[in-house]
Amino acid sequence: MGLLDRIRGRRAPEREAPSREGIALAFTHFEHGRADAAGAICEAILADAPDDAAALHLLGLVAGQNGDAARAIDLIGQAVRLDPAEGLYQLNLANALRVAGRTEDALPHYVRAAMLSPERYAAWLNLGQLRAERGEAKEAIAALRRALQVAPGNGAARLALASALLDAVKSSPDGATASAEAVSLLEAAWEETPEPSRAGFLLSKALANGSRWTEAVAHLEALTAAHPEIAELHNTLANCYSRLGRAVEAIREYRATFRLAPGFHHALTSVLGTLNAVPDVSREDVLAAHREWAESVAAPLYPGPRRFANSRDRERRLRVGYVSPDLRRHPVGTMFAPILERHDPARIETFCYYNYPRADLMTERMRRAAHHWRDIAALDDDAVARLVEQDGIDILVDLVGHTQHTRLPVFARKPAPVQVSWLGYFNTTGLATMDYFVTDPTSSPAGQDAGFVEKLVRLPATRFCFEPPEYMPEVNALPAARHGCVTFACLNNIAKLNTGVLDLWARILKAVPDSRLLLQASALGDPLFQRHFRAAAERHGIPSERIEFRRFVPVEQAALTYHEVDVALDPFPFCGGMTSLDALWMGVPVVTLPQAMIAGRQTASMLVNLAMPELIARDEADYVAIAVDLARDRNRLAAIRSGLRERFRNSPLVAYERFTRDLEDAYRAMWHAWVET
Repeated sequence: MGLLDRIRGRRAPEREAPSREGIALAFTHFEHGRADAAGAICEAILADAPDDAAALHLLGLVAGQNGDAARAIDLIGQAVRLDPAEGLYQLNLANALRVAGRTEDALPHYVRAAMLSPERYAAWLNLGQLRAERGEAKEAIAALRRALQVAPGNGAARLALASALLDAVKSSPDGATASAEAVSLLEAAWEETPEPSRAGFLLSKALANGSRWTEAVAHLEALTAAHPEIAELHNTLANCYSRLGRAVEAIREYRATFRLAPGFHHALTSVLGTLNAVPDVSREDVLAAHREWAESVAAPLYPGPRRFANSRDRERRLRVGYVSPDLRRHPVGTMFAPILERHDPARIETFCYYNYPRADLMTERMRRAAHHWRDIAALDDDAVARLVEQDGIDILVDLVGHTQHTRLPVFARKPAPVQVSWLGYFNTTGLATMDYFVTDPTSSPAGQDAGFVEKLVRLPATRFCFEPPEYMPEVNALPAARHGCVTFACLNNIAKLNTGVLDLWARILKAVPDSRLLLQASALGDPLFQRHFRAAAERHGIPSERIEFRRFVPVEQAALTYHEVDVALDPFPFCGGMTSLDALWMGVPVVTLPQAMIAGRQTASMLVNLAMPELIARDEADYVAIAVDLARDRNRLAAIRSGLRERFRNSPLVAYERFTRDLEDAYRAMWHAWVET
């Protein structure tokens, strides 16, 4: 059946002849932009044959082109009822319904059109696009792949399929495969699609998902130069800069994002988190940035004077709420779970407000331990604040701060009498409604209080504990004995490795000429970045042949790398956290250079609690000297390695029972202070 026949439908022979020539002429007019002429012919045909499906269909298309969606739906709907087996009528009825916003009604007609006319590319394309709009990623991808089978080189289908694949990445366990397919669809032909800028943006996202951040940056820099007004471009570029350790550039682009989209508060939040990795940022600058966030985002949410209904009984059981997206397999979750399990039910009634859409085994462990569990990922901030008030929370504790999935706007609303920041963040929140920040004496020495709007509460020994995961391997013999040389290593995020760090590492390697440096980070999975970083290291005096790069591996495998490491070198100003704990548990000494702020003092706090202050450098020269002295004394290294795990087991870092009591005592003191106000 030809195109004209498909437009007319399958009409009885005696009804075809009178209108066939007129329909052909009408269609010619319509194709050449003469919709009114086409409509007049159709009206004439329908005056003589009111049930002519082809004329009704074409007149409906004319109505749609003229902006009369209701009439288009009515006319094409009549054609469908007269000839329901004609796929083109089903397709255009679906199109008209979609234009009118009636997507639920459109979907079955798209499905019918694709089934009736599987050779029609537009049926599969439009069906796939609607599925994608509805969040039906799997079904969208299937339909769009059929569109490409029908029209293999079609740019619109390539673009639509790539977009659907990237949408699927968010929920797919095999996101890497979907991203790789999106790259294959666009990499060679993104400029040939109907929307080259959008295609270039999707390609950059797919490249970033595949750890090809350097290539993604090249596309995004060109796109932001061409379209400086698009906030999403700046934000995506900032994220890629951050992954590549280009913190200053990332902050610039996050700030550009916020200027263009002041309602997108996460851009300012990202500025705050990225500041930790920028050398030479003063405590005053960090505090000012947090106050800027609070003024822009939180201040409009602050409540006026209010009275809480909570009983002011000083010694009663306290209702403590914990807010976090990280109550899962995450550094915060793994540290927090043993505390939640050890809370004394006579003193504390626990409420967990979980702000993440998915759960894992660690989530289930904490769900069992909590007295009350609230899933809040689908709730807005107002609803969460109301829930906290309804639960009668006495002390509300934030475990995320200015990191991903923050709910600090809930705390801005002050739904609980006492509000506390702890564990998941290193700096002040900037919130006038946040009362306390929990820390320890080493993480927050005297004088650090001036950098916080909250009152610092220093626990006796440490601000966190460590429960070694079940997958941690046993400590092995000193690798230097096997390799014949000392291996220095750093397994931290590449964003922490700045020029000052590289300069000191170069001095260490020069002083220990038979040593090597092992680096493991997700950014090193990008071949172009690896090449650039190797060249940068050489400019700082680290010979290329003495560096071994390893890409990111799953957390269950990461600790195995320490079987090949003799000495870990802590970066600065943003030092290690979980990486330092892992290294020390694996018997590897960590050399650290403490900074002014908590983000640069975590490892120092660990070493103090392990009674190993000799690994804490006083200055840059001392940092180099400590590392070199360790490398030159393999007997000492072997002794540290063999005894460090037992030292760890006897330290405050694993004393969860004592830690939990100290934390509860701190909560009680906070409560007393509120009762007395």
